[in-house]
Amino acid sequence: MQRLAACLTALFLGACNAPTAETPSAAADSVAPPPLPEGAETVDFDRPEDPAEASSQAEADGIEASTREVKYWGVKDGEPLTIMWEDLMPEGSEEQLMREYEEFYAMLEKRYMANTTTLADADPYGAIAEGSELDFMPQLGTFETVTDLDGEFVRIPGYVVPFDFAANARHREFLFVPYMGACIHTPPPPPNQIIFVRADPAIKVEDIWAPFWVEGTLMTEKTENELGDTAYALSMSQIEPYEMP
Repeated sequence: MQRLAACLTALFLGACNAPTAETPSAAADSVAPPPLPEGAETVDFDRPEDPAEASSQAEADGIEASTREVKYWGVKDGEPLTIMWEDLMPEGSEEQLMREYEEFYAMLEKRYMANTTTLADADPYGAIAEGSELDFMPQLGTFETVTDLDGEFVRIPGYVVPFDFAANARHREFLFVPYMGACIHTPPPPPNQIIFVRADPAIKVEDIWAPFWVEGTLMTEKTENELGDTAYALSMSQIEPYEMP
């Protein structure tokens, strides 16, 4: 869902023109974000194998379940619960978000057509000038959360969006999002698809275009900033490069 929304906004609105406004965490002279690499694509995050099912299959195959390495889903005490981005959306949220996108595009087309004087100009999206009143994309969606996840120790794959893009910057706070370029080169996902991460000690991210696993305690907490409002926050205990499960 989140990648579909990103593709739609990029197609219709030239989303790479999205502003990179500062947040309270950013310095006044914050460095502009680097350009999105040509041909770069968001990784499709696959849900890891459920160890309960794996154990059943192992027994069926004549393998002792105790000999299998349990890596995901918090089976052992102290291990994180691995979640995917769709797990953060309450039932019905995805359908509501798509309705909001449809309503927004219908409104945008109506406004554009009202300003069109000739048939030659009647391209609802392709002729929207950068910086014009039609060149904008609001953050759609809601702050509705999955309350069962509040306080859970979790592990989730995604992309880092720092508030400061200086090459030598270390980050105590950053946004974590489901697809590449969100909030800086494409419109922000809905609030319940962005996590506000707090890191102690601060971390340095060498490549914001690479996916990572982030691990820590997830909270249902509303934060507001100019890159994208969030419905979740996470107190980070670990970050590591994403590897295919």
